[in-house]
Amino acid sequence: MEVVSDSGSRRLALIKAVRSLDEDNTIALPDKIQRIWDLLSATKNTRLHAVEENILRWLFKHMSGTTEDAEQVRRYPLTWSILSHVFPKIPSQTLGRSLASLRFVSVLRKTVGDITTAQKKPAVSAVQTNGVEPEKPRKRKRKRDNEFPSDIDELRTPQGCIKSATAVFAALDSLFNQGDRRAAPNVPERRVGAEHIKSLFSSSNEETRDIAAGLILTCDRALSVLESGISRYQKSWVEIIASLWNLRPHNKDDSIEFARHMCVPVCSILTRLRGILDVAPVIVTSQAVKERWIRQLERLLGAYLIRPARHAFVADGNVNVLQTALDATKRNLGGSVLVMWDVAARTPRDSSDPKSKAEHSAWARSAFQTFIDAVKSLDTPYLNQVVTQMLDIAIQANSVPDTTTLRTLCKSHGIRPGEVDWNLIAKIVACDPDVFLVEHTLLEITFDRISDPSNQDSATKETIVTKVILPLEDAYAKARNLAGFIKKWYDLLCESTPNLLDQMIWVDPRIRERLASLVQSALTSTQLLRVLESLESLDDDSGARLIVLDGISAGVAEEEFIKVADPVIFSKVFEGKTYENLSSTILSLRWCIAGRMASWETSNEVNRLRSELKSTLHRILKKGALEDPETLEAFICYHKLWLANHPGSKHAADLARRACSFVERLTSEVKAKNDLSTLKPYIDYVFRFLPRLTELRSQEANDLRDLVVDLFWHVGQRFTVGGDAQNDSLLRLLLQNFDSEDEESLVDALISRPLDAIDSAEAQSGWIQPQSLSLLSILLEFPQGAFTKGRRKRIMSSWKKWRSVITDRTSKDQQYVVAVLRLLIKVMQQPTFYEDMEFNDLVYLSCYMVEPDKTVLSLIEKLVDLTLRQMAASADGPSQSYLSDAFNFVKDLGPTESVYAVPLMLIAKGLVSALYNPATSKPHNSTIDFDEIAEKLAQMVQTNLSTFASESELLGKTGYVESLLLFSLTLSGAKCVNAIRGGKTIELSTDTISQLEKMGGSYVSDEIDVGWKLREFLLRNCASRYDTATLLAQLEQSSRIVDEDQVYDLVDAFVKTRDEAARSHLLNELVDRANLTTESIGPLLAVKRLIELFSGPSNGVTQATHDLAAVHNRLASLLSRAESLRHFKYLSDTLLLLLDKHANSMTQFNIETTLSSVVHVCSPSGPKIHTPKAAGEIYDKLYKLVALVLKRHRLRLRGHFPILLTALRALLTTLLADPSSSSTTRASSSQATQHPPWLTSRLQARHAERFARLLTLICEPSAASVARGRSSGLDSATDAAKRAAGQDMFAVVELYIKLQLEEATAVPRDVRKALEPGIYSVLDVTPQGCRRVLNESLDANGRAVFRSLFADYKKFGKWSGV
Repeated sequence: MEVVSDSGSRRLALIKAVRSLDEDNTIALPDKIQRIWDLLSATKNTRLHAVEENILRWLFKHMSGTTEDAEQVRRYPLTWSILSHVFPKIPSQTLGRSLASLRFVSVLRKTVGDITTAQKKPAVSAVQTNGVEPEKPRKRKRKRDNEFPSDIDELRTPQGCIKSATAVFAALDSLFNQGDRRAAPNVPERRVGAEHIKSLFSSSNEETRDIAAGLILTCDRALSVLESGISRYQKSWVEIIASLWNLRPHNKDDSIEFARHMCVPVCSILTRLRGILDVAPVIVTSQAVKERWIRQLERLLGAYLIRPARHAFVADGNVNVLQTALDATKRNLGGSVLVMWDVAARTPRDSSDPKSKAEHSAWARSAFQTFIDAVKSLDTPYLNQVVTQMLDIAIQANSVPDTTTLRTLCKSHGIRPGEVDWNLIAKIVACDPDVFLVEHTLLEITFDRISDPSNQDSATKETIVTKVILPLEDAYAKARNLAGFIKKWYDLLCESTPNLLDQMIWVDPRIRERLASLVQSALTSTQLLRVLESLESLDDDSGARLIVLDGISAGVAEEEFIKVADPVIFSKVFEGKTYENLSSTILSLRWCIAGRMASWETSNEVNRLRSELKSTLHRILKKGALEDPETLEAFICYHKLWLANHPGSKHAADLARRACSFVERLTSEVKAKNDLSTLKPYIDYVFRFLPRLTELRSQEANDLRDLVVDLFWHVGQRFTVGGDAQNDSLLRLLLQNFDSEDEESLVDALISRPLDAIDSAEAQSGWIQPQSLSLLSILLEFPQGAFTKGRRKRIMSSWKKWRSVITDRTSKDQQYVVAVLRLLIKVMQQPTFYEDMEFNDLVYLSCYMVEPDKTVLSLIEKLVDLTLRQMAASADGPSQSYLSDAFNFVKDLGPTESVYAVPLMLIAKGLVSALYNPATSKPHNSTIDFDEIAEKLAQMVQTNLSTFASESELLGKTGYVESLLLFSLTLSGAKCVNAIRGGKTIELSTDTISQLEKMGGSYVSDEIDVGWKLREFLLRNCASRYDTATLLAQLEQSSRIVDEDQVYDLVDAFVKTRDEAARSHLLNELVDRANLTTESIGPLLAVKRLIELFSGPSNGVTQATHDLAAVHNRLASLLSRAESLRHFKYLSDTLLLLLDKHANSMTQFNIETTLSSVVHVCSPSGPKIHTPKAAGEIYDKLYKLVALVLKRHRLRLRGHFPILLTALRALLTTLLADPSSSSTTRASSSQATQHPPWLTSRLQARHAERFARLLTLICEPSAASVARGRSSGLDSATDAAKRAAGQDMFAVVELYIKLQLEEATAVPRDVRKALEPGIYSVLDVTPQGCRRVLNESLDANGRAVFRSLFADYKKFGKWSGV
């Protein structure tokens, strides 16, 4: 059919086609539908809708039957596409009446029944032909395309059913949106129409129920059928189903019907989307749609199953609703139980009802038991996995079952004959460790199973230690029975034979570390003495005692505990003890204990300890294998004994000699081994702690220094740039050691070795030896202060002597050239005039060490700049001679092959930059003609740019890096010329400029940095060619990752020659753009730069031209719409700049807008930013905004405290929110929207410190922030501000207490500790009447928390005046 362009003709053709639909019976129904679609989609909307109603009646006429043709029309996706196209064109009131008369719901029910009944496509059977070619079977219907299949057999396949379902959902979405249009004038009529449409589904419970159930089943099947997974096209599916279920007539059996018809597919979908029980992951194209489905399905499950079930339980104690759902979900029982329990445990209670907490706890316990009873029929491994995940959900939701239930689970599922499920045991311990602490029999069985040698695989051992033993150890301490744990632990250790002791799980060092952290807080000194005295066993030399005492001694630090522990530990570990048949790991513990005791004791006691250990220590240090842990700990112990003896004491010299002997042995091992991994702990300890002893004035200290230097040298031999990071860290450990930096003799000895190796060779240069890269790397690790004037001159003279052979190697080794240049730069950072220094050295270096590499070029550029500036700053004869040579060299430069090469540009640009003094805009005093070389540089830039423009195709070649580097260097030279010549331009032809503009656009598109430099040059050099629109277009091309300095330079170049009015116009144009928070970052950076450059009204420009208040309002409104972290940070930085530097331009409305924007950012409609660490950075920016308002605009808050309180409440709620808990709790909308989208991880204590600082800024204001121009002198402004704050700030404390009482908010201890100063400052200014109001506003639990908080405040936080 020919389609004409005139819209009236198209409409007429559609009318004729619709009227003739039933006239020609030879045309198949799918072809007629296709023809209607072609005409309808090409027709524009009009206010007439008769033809659309005719289409509606014709379609339903052919859909309502039970024939195969009717089924085909119902299944045909294009049918429903036409309906979704027609629905919006018919007024909603007329549409509702028409659909009711056409029995739309019945047809929809049949359609849903069809698409939930899928069949495999029948295969074509082979027919015997006897050599005769059979007649091809005639196809009943032909397939239009892949999108809209029309063949009935293909429509019945699973893929065809999903395509039909997609079209049905689209039609329903179009239908439900009919009542949502507010733009039309006849809103009441549309509302009536919307009610007509809703009544279609509310008239029949059964039909609507079957439609919703069929559609949710289709969603479940779509997860398997859709090849590309769920995408944005399925975004509204679940929402449509929820709307349908909500529209049906409600009755008291709603929850039972939901359990029977909806629960199975809902739980199946959630199981698959969330990957519960290791279900195969679902293919997902859109993560946002997946999260939307999960959120909406959990909300649906909570609203129509879990909440009614809880209400029924509270009313009469039955769980029939849950039982019905469990009976229906037997095919996916494990996943369904986890889904339902997750929603049930996290469904929030009514906080306004005092009884709700007890009712919710009882409900959670009953629901948990119901689910446990339901899964008992599952196989044991699968059952345990389900129970473990249920307990994990209970922990996260703070809906932990009672102790009796947990104990039963432990006995029946956790600990079985011959097998223990340690993951389940770990969850039970996490729920309630009293399960084990109260019933000793169960504890004994658990500890015996822990000691079982079968638990030796690493994963099991990790689980047992971190999730069972350590939590039980904490539980013992919390129960004030840490001594009981120590005794039990000791008895279990004693049950092992000495030679197998180190293989027990109980020997894990983390158990000892946790004990050390608990000793002084959980035990008194008397209790500790009793524990130590109880450590007796049949074998006095048992390693069990060493293990326990190692943990105890590590935790003893206070004098009271040391006095008790020291004599007992000495007698039990050292006096007359000979340990045999113990592994090296266990034996090393006695040296750990001895080292700690050495730091406790007086000189006499140290001598006693030394005498007891001397013979064994000497033997180990002399003969012990360095791979053994005992040898390392013995050396550490010996070092601590040396430290404990004061210098000059009787035994100090002997201890020093033995320690030096061991270091000498260690150095020999380092020389002999290539792999230092086994020796690293020794080297680390020597470099970290022994330099302190080299400061002593003794021969032993000198010997030790020489040994440390020798060890450093041999370790450094294995150090290369980009090589072994382990060796790198070892060297830095010594060179950055505080004890080494101030010891000149040690630094001199350390640096002399590599310097001698480089400079001492006469016949062959040390610069090109095989180990020269290691030597250079070692020198680069030394701090700047180590390079004295003599050492710097020595290095430069040596380089000049061997520069030819150095250059030969640099052409072959990229790492080597970088190391050489970095060393020369480090040397020349301080004025260095080496022997026979001449300008030719710089020319040689620039010409022969340049590589086509950006890093190398930047290093050479920096070295040239440092050297020439050093000469320009000196006024003596050699410097002037040096500069004269440089002047003559630059003056005589000529192009090579039509361009000036990189070395020539480097020297010319470096000389001009060095001689120019930006502070005075004049050259440094010199005998050379500065204007001449500046003009020479301009000529070189002009030549190069003209050549590049004419050979742009050559520059565009892939891999032609050297030309790009020269181009970039030329543009840097052009910027230098522009600054020196006061804006005088470089003459370029129009063709050259046009070609350069094309090159700049091409480079920016390819994200090559030189493109931005080129655009900056053109803006500076040809300012008249470009207007505001050009700059805006260029800024729009910047990507999100563009460097901010590039945009700043571009803006600076544009505004340099323009007046304040032009700048204001540019600022207004940028602010008025709609995409400041999306896509490119360039416009936002330009706004920030313009505000930085704005210095206030001048030159007749009125304040109205610079309406910074309006700019602030616009930017503040965009803060909550930022789409990336970088956009948010620059927006907030710009707002801070306006509030601080332009405070006088801000109005009352600006201050309130700032605080409102903070509230919006912390709301569920805040920025959808999900990058790592975004939460912390966003919160920091919000803190800075509020803090700046309090510091600079405090007076504007008088009488406007409610808006400040709203911001504080939003910040506090965000601070204490736990997204890991609430993100998986989408059963209710209130719970799901408590935190902003950007809060993907919980905020830390440092953020709590910032919020506490806000509270102290309010309650303890500085005099400058609250002072007025006038003061009565009778009352201080700070006191008045405190009184005003005291009338409102108690509301923050109230919210803080209520947030702590919520189930989903368990405030970490470090966060509470960080908030204390702020909360205490609020209580300082809160009068007694307001405290009474606060107390009355809390429930019983809140008052208990407040009572404890106020008691702590009076004890620790209240100023007593002392």
